Amino acid sequence: MKPRIFISSTYYDLKYIRNNIERFIIQYGFEPVLFESGNVYFQPNKDLDMSCYNEVKQCHMMILLIGGRYGAPASEDNNQDYISNYEKNYISITRKEFREANESKIPIFIFIDKNVQAEYYTYIKNKDLYRQLVENDKFEFAHVDDIHVFEFIEEVKNIAFYAFEKYEDIEKYLINQWSSMFYEYLISLKEKNEANKILNTVSDLQNVSEKINDMVDSIGKKILDDSGEYENIIKTQNEKQIQFYSNKIVEKLFGENLIWSIEENTNTFEIAEILVDNLFDYEYPVLSDDKSEKIDLVRFWDKEYEEKIYENVIKKLKKFDSKLDISKNSIIEVLNTYLSKIKCTFNVNGSKEYFKAILEKEINDYLCIPF
Repeated sequence: MKPRIFISSTYYDLKYIRNNIERFIIQYGFEPVLFESGNVYFQPNKDLDMSCYNEVKQCHMMILLIGGRYGAPASEDNNQDYISNYEKNYISITRKEFREANESKIPIFIFIDKNVQAEYYTYIKNKDLYRQLVENDKFEFAHVDDIHVFEFIEEVKNIAFYAFEKYEDIEKYLINQWSSMFYEYLISLKEKNEANKILNTVSDLQNVSEKINDMVDSIGKKILDDSGEYENIIKTQNEKQIQFYSNKIVEKLFGENLIWSIEENTNTFEIAEILVDNLFDYEYPVLSDDKSEKIDLVRFWDKEYEEKIYENVIKKLKKFDSKLDISKNSIIEVLNTYLSKIKCTFNVNGSKEYFKAILEKEINDYLCIPF
């Protein structure tokens, strides 16, 4: 699989540079994409430039060349009255290609002709005067055929660009840039390997820690069983765990969506009932280990659960606030917290009822204001 590099520019004034860059990219082992070389798929019954924009989205990098010509308008701006009005900044095909690449977040290497760059700086210092002269057909630039070239440079100037005099300047710059990109990629691989080693070490330590905890728990259970305190200690620990994660659940679900006065706090009981009966006590596809469970995400969203959650949970909660918006990610995170941190405590008598009571209290404390 080769990286695909889109070359964007006006054609006739820069065709020799485009050809040289194409050869350079091929020598580098990459795949150049130029409309004149036939490697842009032109879709039937669509404007030619639309096919170029679609091709940009399929590429991994863009090389943008800005010379003295602005180019033809994009198909949606192809209106002579619109173009002739210099007060409006019509969009050329090249400029539209740049915007597509920028929106796609791919690397863009920008090269501006040095003569054009010099006239751009002069234009910036005398912008209003030049506009008046150009509109009255009393002024022409030596190296630029359209004042919109400068507007285009204004748009791209916040991205690093390189001013060139000849093709060799572009090639040298690209060699340095691509070498740096490859270097950063190798460093990221090294850092990823180091991170994996750390994660493996942490996992091993966690495994050892769990074994030690099991041993200590067994010893402690035997000692405490003799005194009758073991069940009380476990119950207290479970209650603290339920309190902590119930707070996290309420905070994650509601944020600042619902707030009401103390007179309306009967709503908290209804909300707790909806969550317990329709969300937490629902039968989900889960992945289990020895200690806890978590949602099987593939099966969870591929089946009927999403629709049922909306009907039985979110829709019912919306009666308290029609603007309430709970995302899929929030639902998944809350369910995983419940399954792995709270449900696992229900093997102790009374823990499930305690969770319901604490959930209602947390909802009340979090959402009600005392007036």
